[in-house]
Amino acid sequence: MARRMSPFTFVLLCGALLSSFACSISFERMGERARGGAKCREHEMKFEALQAESIFESDGGRIRQWRSSMMTRMGLMDARIVTVNEKSLLLPQYANAHRVLIVLSGRACMGLMLPLGTEANIRNINKGQVIAVPRGMPLWIQNVGNEEMTFLTFANIRDPMMHGCHTYEAFHLAGAQTDHGMGGILHGFSRDMLAEAMDVDERTMSQLIDNQEGAAIVRLGEALDRLMRRPEEGLGAGKAGWMADFSYRFGSAHRDVIQSRAGQLIIANSFKLPVLKYLDMAIACLHLENDALTAPGWFTNADQLMYCAEGSARVQVVWPSGEMAGDVEMNEGDLVMVPKNYPVMIQAGRNGFNATFVMNNDKPIAMHMTGSDSVFKAMHPRVRMGAFDITEEVDRRAYEQSRRAKTTYLLPPRRATRRESESEVVVDGANNIGAAMWSMF
Repeated sequence: MARRMSPFTFVLLCGALLSSFACSISFERMGERARGGAKCREHEMKFEALQAESIFESDGGRIRQWRSSMMTRMGLMDARIVTVNEKSLLLPQYANAHRVLIVLSGRACMGLMLPLGTEANIRNINKGQVIAVPRGMPLWIQNVGNEEMTFLTFANIRDPMMHGCHTYEAFHLAGAQTDHGMGGILHGFSRDMLAEAMDVDERTMSQLIDNQEGAAIVRLGEALDRLMRRPEEGLGAGKAGWMADFSYRFGSAHRDVIQSRAGQLIIANSFKLPVLKYLDMAIACLHLENDALTAPGWFTNADQLMYCAEGSARVQVVWPSGEMAGDVEMNEGDLVMVPKNYPVMIQAGRNGFNATFVMNNDKPIAMHMTGSDSVFKAMHPRVRMGAFDITEEVDRRAYEQSRRAKTTYLLPPRRATRRESESEVVVDGANNIGAAMWSMF
């Protein structure tokens, strides 16, 4: 007669079967990842120059976006370029991600609303200015100049996750109901509840919601444009209050690195603009002279987006396997993404190269492979000789006698004279390059 299985034994048997099943699925998935690793890398990490695509256009302006699966799948950043036409207004909006605005051209009046009912801070902004905008804080921008006002906006999308993807979303406080996802959020509430909450009658509620026929960026009538300019005329930069803690002016900023034959570098990190620590972002402005280079290297703790504002450049990126991942020609308006720890090198074209870099760390740390602060220069000569299988003479020629031995991140072209190549590099006003580079990053 067969013995009956005890409940305890039955539970143990079920647990063993479930564990076996889970392990088989886990190993199967590991195998799939191993087999599909190259495919995943190829799909998600394409190093190429991206051109912005139009996602919105009206009489008031336009919005273009750089689209890439590498941005959303890896949770890097959302990048857009916004143009506000003359006598036009970017409607009040807030976003689900921290972002920085970089003004490329024109002049505008900007308002930033802070929590706890703080009065809106209004300030004039113009070319070369960076504004940090924390998540959930509304802003508006009115073009008060006589030309188009254009700015870049980079959002750190590592935190907001929607439907399994890192997604940037803007919420507009005003505007018509639209099909392109930029309508005013008041349309989403029932009017009776809104009227109750605002203590207004139905007619007033309808005017608030229905009068505005535009969305996102609208063109103002002459009378309204003149009326809205009054705050800008009566409130100067000296009365900007808290806004001063959210902005940084590249145009008048101290240059962090200057090499007379190579170029200049300015970086805004949380040491210079403390609010960037909260946003976990940093911004750099790079100018390279004709054919000048940046030292090949990588950021240890930050992904980076490069935007070409003027000129052109050749950008090379390397895979961990030692193969070239990308050899990209960048021109004006192009954007290139480089993940953290991926080696990258830039050489300016015949007309130089002006670029803006945005990184998703408030204190990015750079490592270089050439120059006086390179990782190879820090190694003992015997280690280099063993690593490269070279003689002492070759090592001395490469790391002691080379003109690059006294340069830093910005490298003049080789055709420059030795005196030009070794001209004093001014870094943060100091002669100690190593100390200054650490203070910069």
